[in-house]
Amino acid sequence: MDDVRPEAPPHAASLIYMIGRVDRGIRREMRARLAVWGLTVTEYTTLSVLDASPRLSNAQLARRALVAPQSMIEILGGLERRDLVVRRLDPDHGRILRGELTAAGRGLLTAAHPAIAALQDEMFAGVPAEARQAAAMAMRAAMVRLSTPDGLASPPSRG
Repeated sequence: MDDVRPEAPPHAASLIYMIGRVDRGIRREMRARLAVWGLTVTEYTTLSVLDASPRLSNAQLARRALVAPQSMIEILGGLERRDLVVRRLDPDHGRILRGELTAAGRGLLTAAHPAIAALQDEMFAGVPAEARQAAAMAMRAAMVRLSTPDGLASPPSRG
């Protein structure tokens, strides 16, 4: 019988390597689960961000959804054509469009959300609550550090 263990990392698995592998696995699983609703991972993320923080500008939404502003314009255009999102001019800044979920967008997000929540539960089945909390705290701290305007420290010099 063939050995079916996941491929071994090239060295003692660094935390960054493991996070990358988990990220790829999560995206693969989300793609499969969201296909039922005709959503991509980025579209689901966009709808989720708008649900939590309505009326964001394109630039704000792009940062929170982890895409380039130009990509967000295309994503929002597609969501608008499907009547899932509406964008309105900001009354104080005539050039800024603010995005909001429509009733259809909120309904689709509500329908898809349990499948994504189940993914998280399945991933961490058997992991004690204290370990889940510690992992969440560590990830939040890393997100904050990476979200600073200049990122982390400057790259090390090659002295």
